[in-house]
Amino acid sequence: MKSAPMRVAIVYNEPKAAAPDQHWLSRSSPGGRVLQPDFRDASEYGVIRQAELVAGFLREGGYDTVLFAANDPLELAQFLGRERPDFIFNCCETLRGDPSLELCVAGMYELFDIPYTGTPALNLGICLDKAVAKSLFEAHGIATPRFAVVREPGDCDAAAALGFPLIVKPLRQDASIGIDVHAVVYSLSAVRERVAFVRRQFRQGALVEEFIDGREVNLALLAASPGEFVTLPISEILFEGYPEGQPHIVGYEAKWLEHSPEFLGTPPRCPAVLPEMLASEVRETALAAARVVGLADYGRIDMRIREGDNKVFVLEANPNPDISAESGFVRAAKANGRTHADVVREILDGAIERAGRVAAAQGGS
Repeated sequence: MKSAPMRVAIVYNEPKAAAPDQHWLSRSSPGGRVLQPDFRDASEYGVIRQAELVAGFLREGGYDTVLFAANDPLELAQFLGRERPDFIFNCCETLRGDPSLELCVAGMYELFDIPYTGTPALNLGICLDKAVAKSLFEAHGIATPRFAVVREPGDCDAAAALGFPLIVKPLRQDASIGIDVHAVVYSLSAVRERVAFVRRQFRQGALVEEFIDGREVNLALLAASPGEFVTLPISEILFEGYPEGQPHIVGYEAKWLEHSPEFLGTPPRCPAVLPEMLASEVRETALAAARVVGLADYGRIDMRIREGDNKVFVLEANPNPDISAESGFVRAAKANGRTHADVVREILDGAIERAGRVAAAQGGS
């Protein structure tokens, strides 16, 4: 008798209601731009397309799929209890628009004892808190820009001691939300102003770190076996269209707003053109960073190569990165000979293998 196909639930975050083409940034305040009140931002909106593509690729691969948009924890719990999927392909990056709740969604899968793709709940929390992740990098000898956590505008002495220029980011946000040209600061007064903006806009502290001027590269990773990764070709973000004097950063507009000058001025190049010794250092650094924060199945490490001495710095580790059709992750996979469908199925296959090993280990303990 033929067995039933594995039932896979693709769970994604339901975007906040509003038009998908609205800019999340108002251009009326030079010191710190302001969120629109009812915004469904582009990074959230894209997850719908991503989830639909994942479901389609898995159906083509013989899986039985069901899509679920997570917004309310009770509804998610009811869905998991009712459907009892064999596996979850986790595309959920926020809950009710709050990225700090991403780990709670993964934790709910664990409470229901349903295996899922991607980084575990605890490690999602580690990666989201930029200071925690950077502290782990430092503790393991992985170069990362020097930093300070500033929770109030009047408490910036430690940040000023880092030297200028600096870049100010929300401590617990993803998708480059809260990062634009005004995030790079050159004076103590500008640090205070930007920290005040982060406190006011995002209700959290700020990560203030030294601004590393140089090349922006990232490395996408796919699981080769549980705990080990294969590296995809290195990608570089080129700053070919940025005006003279504008800081070379990949902020929110550069990532998500396709008609913005920042997006048009930062074309990607994959594979990046790097000397082999430097490329090897980038790969080794990324692999070390991924292990330290506990990435699983797939991920991306964002790095800077400092101008002058080519020192490689880890900016952050991205668990469960965007794998939509136009994403950098899929671009890197295609440069390596994989199709988009290959990427999706390889992530699921790796997660299934990892879950099987965990279950076997627990059964033998």
